[in-house]
Order: sequence, then C-alpha cells, then structure tokens
Amino acid sequence: MAISDMSDQKSKSHGSAVIVGGARGIGLAAVRLAASRVGSMTVLDLPQEAPQVQEAFPGAQYLRADVLDVESLEKGFALAAGRGPVTSVFVPAGITLSTPLLEVDQADAQRCLMINIMGSVNSIQAATPHLALDASIVLCASVAAYTGGGYLGGPIYGASKAAVISLTKGAARELAPRKIRVNCVAPGTTATGMIGDDAALHATFVERSLLGRLADPEDIAEAALYLWSSASSFMTGAVLDVNGGIRL
Repeated sequence: MAISDMSDQKSKSHGSAVIVGGARGIGLAAVRLAASRVGSMTVLDLPQEAPQVQEAFPGAQYLRADVLDVESLEKGFALAAGRGPVTSVFVPAGITLSTPLLEVDQADAQRCLMINIMGSVNSIQAATPHLALDASIVLCASVAAYTGGGYLGGPIYGASKAAVISLTKGAARELAPRKIRVNCVAPGTTATGMIGDDAALHATFVERSLLGRLADPEDIAEAALYLWSSASSFMTGAVLDVNGGIRL
C-alpha cells in the first residue's frame, strides 16, 4: 500500500511520495507528518523554499514546478520515480478568490478556475505514468464546494472546488482498472497564510465552528495521509470533510 498502517507510524514504505504544493500551509504540514511514514519525498512547488521543506523532511527532494506547466510536472514526477515507485500523491496546490460573482474580473476568475481545476487535472495526468500498483492520489477540495463560497472564498472559488470533487469521482472510476485510488479532502477554514491575519475575521470563523477553533494545517494533512494509508484501502472516489462542523 501507499504507506504503512497508521497505527505503526515508525515503519516506512519503500515507495516515493509526491506533494504538489508542499512548500507552505497544508502541503508543508503533510511533508512534516510524512517524514516518519514514507521512504522518499518529492515536493513540487513554485517558490524556492527548499530549506524549509528539507527542515520538515530531511532528504526531501524539492523541485520547481507550476501546476499549469505540464512539462514541469511531468519532469517532477519522473524524477520522483527515480527515487522509488510513486505510491502516494497529494495535491493541495490552489488559490482562493473572494470577489463577489457580479464584480469578479474575467482574468482573476479564469486564473482561479485554471489553477484549482486544471492544476489537479495536470497533476493526475503527470503522475499516472509513474504510479505504482495500489497507489493513492489525494486532491484538495473545500467546504466552499458545498456552499458556493461564503466563508473565505467567493462563488468562483466554490465552483472550482466543487469541480475538484467531481474530478475526484471521475478519476477514481477511470483509474480503478490500474489499481489507483483517488480521493479528496475538503477542509474548512484553516490557519494558513491564505486567510491572512485579520483577527475579526478569524473570530467569525471560530464562532461558526462547532469545535470552537480554526483547523490547523496538520488536521488536514493527517486526513490526507489517512487516505494514503492502508487504513483507507477500500476507499476511492470519496470526499473526507475536515471542517469542524462548520456547515452544521
């Protein structure tokens, strides 16, 4: 399986994990948590933040890639496969857009849709030729997919994340004959740089959560690593909500 049973976090798989968008936030938290659970790690991202990644996972391979640049993704996955069979993929890369529908700029809307939807499509296409048997791909949606925005992102962002959920289900069906599982996590409001440092806004999000806090990046990363693990071996096409009950 992609990684060992989560009850034995000290053991490692012989496979290679790839995180697309692992230099910050949820992606970096996943890098940190995976350090004791996978044999090899490759991080694909835009900024040159290799020291931060390698501090989280000593020996991690950091490669510059753009989710809208298919060639850079293909090169990244090929290099990852050179370190061992690629068994685990997580794609938290994405952007938000809070502008109301009737005010949104066409260029901004297209950028959000392209990065969030085509970034996931491109990552799956680049990864698949290099994936081992029983590999696991985890995409990243959002609570906004169910609400049409209204929390942090606006309706364009919500639509892009709803598309990620649909993509997850379609990809799970199409890749099942290759013994590849595809699932996604749908985070609620998470304490990353994406939500900024507006204390009043944070307080509003905390008030809406049944658990009385924002998600930590590690909360979402743990869910993604669960979907990598043998504990989720009979899950594919599933959406794992990690939102503190905010929709309730």
